[in-house]
Amino acid sequence: MRPAPVRHISLAVGILAAVSLFAGGFGCSKEPAAPQPVVKRQAPNPEAKAPAARAAEAQAQAKKIEPVALYDPRGKRDPFVSFIKVEELRKTGIGTALLPPLQRYDLGELKFVGVIWTKKGAMGLVEDAEGKGYSVTVGTRIGRSGGVVSRITGKEILVREEFVGNRGEKIVKESGIQLTTAGGK
Repeated sequence: MRPAPVRHISLAVGILAAVSLFAGGFGCSKEPAAPQPVVKRQAPNPEAKAPAARAAEAQAQAKKIEPVALYDPRGKRDPFVSFIKVEELRKTGIGTALLPPLQRYDLGELKFVGVIWTKKGAMGLVEDAEGKGYSVTVGTRIGRSGGVVSRITGKEILVREEFVGNRGEKIVKESGIQLTTAGGK
């Protein structure tokens, strides 16, 4: 007689073998269903139609000509042109190193640190990110976007920037650089 654990294992293997044979026998015994019979009908005789009916059909087809849809690109943005404005200076080969220092920085990178009042008008003192100072007057070009100083007050410098929108329209934006006080703002 075999020991008890071996007896239980051999009994379990025997039961699994019997179940798999029993289940495998039922899976393969079905036959595929017979295909549906094809019903054959006779095609209508083309000579059976009257000549008047043929003429009426030809006129109906001539009247059913659909209008052709044409695309009109006027007033629409060209989808193959980049919506990001490429600087004209880069196209001509002039790098940013040849630009004046105030045109190398964005307006957000410049700090307005003071005003000098002269007989000719107000003169603003602007400092760049490196700590270098520059003086600006009305009409001075400032910023990468080609902005021009339009007005200098005791609290801010107003810069007028002109852009071309994505539909080709001219957009004018008035930005301000606030005076930075000793506290930092």
